[in-house]
Amino acid sequence: KSNLSALREMSLRRAASRIHSDVESARKLRSDSKPWATVDRLLVCVGPSPSTARVIRTAKRMATALDAQWLAVSVEMPDGNPQNKSQMKVAEHFRLAERLGAETITLAGDDVAGSILEYARSRNVTKICIGKTSEARWKRLLNRTVVDRLLDSSGGIDVYIIHGERDQGQRFETHQTSTMNVNWFGYANAVGIIAVCGLVAGGLRELFESNPEANTAMIFLAGEAFVAFRFGRGPASVACVLAVLAFDFFFVPPYLTLAVADTQYVVTFGVMLAIGLLISTLAVRLKAQVSSTRKRERRTATLYELGKQLSSISGKVFLVSAASEKISEMVNSEVAVYLVGPSGKTEIIHGQDGIIGNHFVSLPAAQWVINHGQLAGAGTNTLPNACAIFVPLLGSNACLGAVAIRSKEDNARLLEPEQRQLLEACASQLALAIERDQLALDAAEARIHAEAEQVRSTLLSSVSHDLKTPLSAIAGASSTLLSSNSIDEPTRRQLLETVSNEALCLNRLLENILQMSRLDAGATALNMQWHVLEEIVGSALHRTRSELVRHRITTRLPPDLPLLYLDGILMEQLLINLLENAAKYTPAGTNVEISANIDSGFLRLVVCDDGPGIPDGMEERIFERFYRATPSPDDGRGSGLGLAICRAIVNVHHGTINASQRGGLEFLIRIPIVKTAPSVPLE
Repeated sequence: KSNLSALREMSLRRAASRIHSDVESARKLRSDSKPWATVDRLLVCVGPSPSTARVIRTAKRMATALDAQWLAVSVEMPDGNPQNKSQMKVAEHFRLAERLGAETITLAGDDVAGSILEYARSRNVTKICIGKTSEARWKRLLNRTVVDRLLDSSGGIDVYIIHGERDQGQRFETHQTSTMNVNWFGYANAVGIIAVCGLVAGGLRELFESNPEANTAMIFLAGEAFVAFRFGRGPASVACVLAVLAFDFFFVPPYLTLAVADTQYVVTFGVMLAIGLLISTLAVRLKAQVSSTRKRERRTATLYELGKQLSSISGKVFLVSAASEKISEMVNSEVAVYLVGPSGKTEIIHGQDGIIGNHFVSLPAAQWVINHGQLAGAGTNTLPNACAIFVPLLGSNACLGAVAIRSKEDNARLLEPEQRQLLEACASQLALAIERDQLALDAAEARIHAEAEQVRSTLLSSVSHDLKTPLSAIAGASSTLLSSNSIDEPTRRQLLETVSNEALCLNRLLENILQMSRLDAGATALNMQWHVLEEIVGSALHRTRSELVRHRITTRLPPDLPLLYLDGILMEQLLINLLENAAKYTPAGTNVEISANIDSGFLRLVVCDDGPGIPDGMEERIFERFYRATPSPDDGRGSGLGLAICRAIVNVHHGTINASQRGGLEFLIRIPIVKTAPSVPLE
């Protein structure tokens, strides 16, 4: 019953997930702007206000009570400066939201309320939490706040306004910062440019006889647009006011006074001021959008280059080295990478000799980041005495390590939202590359194990009959000898010969199986010694004399063959397998020949026979395991491993073996002579 209950729960979760996907697809298909409240999802608006921290904590409690997902969203204005205190405060609030489990998103747009509502509808958000504004009522009447616009345009989305008290010290600090950041250079240039425009208009006034006021106004508008594009909104606004005053004072009668003789000029002044302010606003916004687009383009290009580089590299050390160099070049910082080793211990892979690697807090900080999967280090609330910022390498299943970045200028700059998102994106790409490399290694290892299991299975199925036949013969002959006392001597001797022959056949079969297993596993260590080829050939012929008793054997070995540097036992096994193959597949009375010579630095060893040979096209397949080109005359006894072992022995000697039709079947072995043979004096 407990298993059935667990299966029911799994089935219901799977069904709910499937239905949720269907609901989302249907909502997108209908392009419905209203949220479908099938499940609650909260969105909390994040800004630089100190009350935002309370709003985030309140949203967390609401999400927990509703068992709902929740998002923390901030809107970055086109003219926003990532270096100011407001953006740093937003980054701090984002870190708080992430620690509480929120998904953080930064939107770009010039309309805060519109951007938030558009994103909320795309994510099917049902509730929005925002802090209560602290502006005076008269200011709210003149300029509607974000809260007012959210309430008016939210539609089916519930808006929760969270009250938060503003800290007086923070208000004074913000006012002091805004006072100190006045762009006096821009204002001075605005005054100078308007003065230059007035001089130019005065100098060209004689050329503007037909319509001097309109042409003069165009000159001032050009100056206003230039000020707006170069120095920002404040100097542009001052330039607009100064342009109107200069136009009235110097170019409208009565001259050198602000009085206006003709009331139609009042409309001209108003239109000129409005157009100037509009042009300056559009120019400032265009410049900010161009700057933002360039930043995003650089970020996208950087991530593309990093991803392209990581996709073409394999090996954990090479991946870490390439990513570290790219990140260091990108943010002008020192980079170190910590990874979890096979034993579960955190190890530094890159940057061992740098300041980060030698700092006493670096290893504990990296271990904390790996355990918790969160940002830590300098400038954060966790281990702030570290010398670097530690970014987790989050994989699909676990945290693989941490990237430590130490800025050569200021670590606080790395915590800016844009820089932080870039570093996290780079860390994610590195984590995915490491996972991909590890999965490739695991897949290769699994494939090797699968092939080994397949070989074992094939081996067992192939040799089961071959093992059973000699064992049955041995068991039958031995039981006959034990059970009967009246066996004559010839019969007794014949039974003993049967036991001996079958035991030798079984022993040779097991030797082939073990030899093939060692060669496949790479466990065979070559015993390279200087050998005389005649001795190896003679030993192989001696061991196969019973199989070759009905064949004519011819050897053609030159007397001046040098000593050969090879593994004598393996070479003897090679010749034994070839001779047994010839004895098994060629008729009695045929000739088997062994010849050798030295050819261009290679030992050229040939074993050929006068038998029927093999069918055309089988010259390579006969070296495969368990393959037989023609039916064996010994009722299929044998494992089909002899020639496969021959090729494996030749391969470990860095040689080649080939089969060809030359009357019968000819095997050509070529083994390189790797050393100069020592000279042996002849007696």
